[in-house]
Amino acid sequence: MTVWVALLRAVNLGARNKVPMAALRVALEKAGLPGARTLLQSGNVVVESELDVGPIIHSVLRDEFDVDQPVVVRSRDRLAEIVAANPFPAAARERPTLLRVTFLVDHPSAERVRPVEEHDDVRVLGREVYIDYRDRVHGNPVNTAMASRRLGLHGTERNWATVLKLAELATLL
Repeated sequence: MTVWVALLRAVNLGARNKVPMAALRVALEKAGLPGARTLLQSGNVVVESELDVGPIIHSVLRDEFDVDQPVVVRSRDRLAEIVAANPFPAAARERPTLLRVTFLVDHPSAERVRPVEEHDDVRVLGREVYIDYRDRVHGNPVNTAMASRRLGLHGTERNWATVLKLAELATLL
């Protein structure tokens, strides 16, 4: 069985796209994904399955919660590779909530990656964008929205502390 980490985009942001995690776990079980675990309220699901979990979770979100947003999925092994590949290890140690990883829905083209990586605080590795926000997230011109727009791909961002917690949770299944 494969352990999957599903990252839900744009859920539980203020009053919109409300998805209670307990209700999501119940809905996922009914949809054939028993034993799903969630982390925080920001839409992080860890589940063990041989099924293609992305479309299942997307359908549950759309049909049960009226949320039609991308679901980004990585395997437990791929998440471990993402952690190991971190190009900003000092930021991970010193300011884990200011180091962020944007998980993209697809691979960006090389010609779109080059201008994004002109910023010293951004690295694109595969389908992930690592951003060291250094001193602030809000108001920072180098951010996930900028990177996603320039790459032409949707993504969902998690801070490094959450990435590590998800990697740990995935090892428990």
